[in-house]
Amino acid sequence: MTTPAPRHIPAHAPGPLPGAEPKPVRLGGPLAVIFWCCCGITALPLAGLFTLIAEFGVAGARSALFDSFAGPGLQQQVLRFGLVPQVLLFVWAATVVVLTVAKARIAITLLPWMLVAVVAASAYGQFAIRDAISPDGADLGAFAALMPGLLAQAVGAATFFGYFREGRRPQAYYIRG
Repeated sequence: MTTPAPRHIPAHAPGPLPGAEPKPVRLGGPLAVIFWCCCGITALPLAGLFTLIAEFGVAGARSALFDSFAGPGLQQQVLRFGLVPQVLLFVWAATVVVLTVAKARIAITLLPWMLVAVVAASAYGQFAIRDAISPDGADLGAFAALMPGLLAQAVGAATFFGYFREGRRPQAYYIRG
């Protein structure tokens, strides 16, 4: 009877094969499209504000902006109702840009809920504008006219919510605490 040959035990545990190191996660795919769209959403109002300041100076720009929103008139009321969702969208987009550059993990939770707030403010603003401009207030016709757009916004927000909750790229990209 022969004894089996001793097994060779390596001095250290085997490591990954050369070239098999994990690739660093980079901004790409739908996440990159969302990021660059948010850069545009953030840049356009800032460019408009800086153009207004360059044209009229700080005091003139402030006066033009506040005079546009002040007053009880229908135009000012509609402008205020329409501006709230736009301001929230701007804040959401700027937050997307900052948290994406920082790779902040809180983005996965915070950004979808912020977009839900934008959709809710948009729905409220659209119905409030319709109510303000209709002689008899908002009715079933207003509801029917506004629902396709509101449903599309809700579907977009739900898709974004799901992508950030379940999507592989956002889960891997946002890595900082």
